[in-house]
Amino acid sequence: MNSKKKKANKLQAFLDSFYNSKPVAVTVSVICAVVIWFIIALTVYTSTPVDFYNIPLEVDLSGTTAGANGLSVVSCDVESVNVQLVGERSQVGRLKEENLTAYAVLDSVNSAGEYTLDIDVQSDMNISFTVDDIIPAQATVKLDKIETREFDVEAGFPNVVVTSGHALDREAVTIEPATIEITGPSAQLDEIGRVVAQSDRSMEIDSTYSLYTSDLKLYTKEGAVLDTEGMELPNTDFQISIPVLTTKELTLTCDLLGFPKDFDEEWFMPHLTFTPETITLASQTSTAFADRDAWSVGQVRLSEIGLDYSRSFDIELDEEFTNRTNVWQATMTLDSEDLATRTFTVGSNNIIVTNPPSGYDFKVVTQQLNITVVGEKEALETLEADDIVVTADLFNYENAEQASSFDQPALVSFLDQNRVWAYGSYRISLDRVEKPTEETESTTN
Repeated sequence: MNSKKKKANKLQAFLDSFYNSKPVAVTVSVICAVVIWFIIALTVYTSTPVDFYNIPLEVDLSGTTAGANGLSVVSCDVESVNVQLVGERSQVGRLKEENLTAYAVLDSVNSAGEYTLDIDVQSDMNISFTVDDIIPAQATVKLDKIETREFDVEAGFPNVVVTSGHALDREAVTIEPATIEITGPSAQLDEIGRVVAQSDRSMEIDSTYSLYTSDLKLYTKEGAVLDTEGMELPNTDFQISIPVLTTKELTLTCDLLGFPKDFDEEWFMPHLTFTPETITLASQTSTAFADRDAWSVGQVRLSEIGLDYSRSFDIELDEEFTNRTNVWQATMTLDSEDLATRTFTVGSNNIIVTNPPSGYDFKVVTQQLNITVVGEKEALETLEADDIVVTADLFNYENAEQASSFDQPALVSFLDQNRVWAYGSYRISLDRVEKPTEETESTTN
């Protein structure tokens, strides 16, 4: 017993020495304080704030009036938020970022537009908490109806040029496919004025050429480039066929009719002036202008041209040609600066009949004609009435259809003068007489 008592006394002395040492006393005090604080925190302070970061924001329209009205989210300026939640310490402490979702409050939204919406937070765990703070607290959300519409596609090739003597036939440019479908917000689709499939390739061509491109550009009705963000454009390869025309500037002229024999056309034609003087034509045929330097606006009888002559002509083209000048009427006038006019009386000796049909004689009834002559001043000064010949040509005469007395158109010509002409139309009167036959002569004898 004494041995056991001694051992107990020794242990007690060791413990008294251990507890009475200063380091031990401090350590025990700290442990006790922590235990006491933990007990107080669990019993008195049951709720605590907890911070969570980068919680993704969702804008879900399902089950909302906005969704029922066919609206969709076009844009949202917030992707994630930071939140501080307050709840029971034992419950909130169990939450992690992946258990939380931020959402935009859509209760008051029912039509398309841009809205500033409050943000709230929910958990996929059955844990109660309150939201003490959200950064940012609101999001700007744009809603609209998403539609698909069909648009015509234009061809764009701003850096394609043609060689000299050629032109792009822009009206005949084709593109395949000629239409596309674009999906996007209705308000954005409303802004589209033009859809252009554009090739920025730089080149010089002299014949029909095909370009390929997949680059689409959208323009507003005012011509501004439209931002395609939020739209769904097809990934399509377009073929642009560019027809090239051969072009040439041609001098306007006319076809002269009814001029006297040996008349000097080369001298006369420069006296006819045209407004405009030239016209530029184009053709898909490369050889269309190989032997052509002028374009005739029509036919003119020389006898219609007086000193004050002026006449307008419609410019008519064959289907082969395109009028690049886009002028469709030309006016022809006579330059009479070195010209003059005189009137002559021509006697019956200078009135003749040519090509009479057999079996008839023709008597000239007209004894004289007053002829107005236009021409070069110097030529008119030396011209005399005896130099003027009036001819009735009966080559196409049909006696069965005509009376024995009739008027015949006359052609006026000049002896030894090739720079004058008769102005106006003239006719002479003729009598037809049947020639006697052999039977008639025998009866008479």
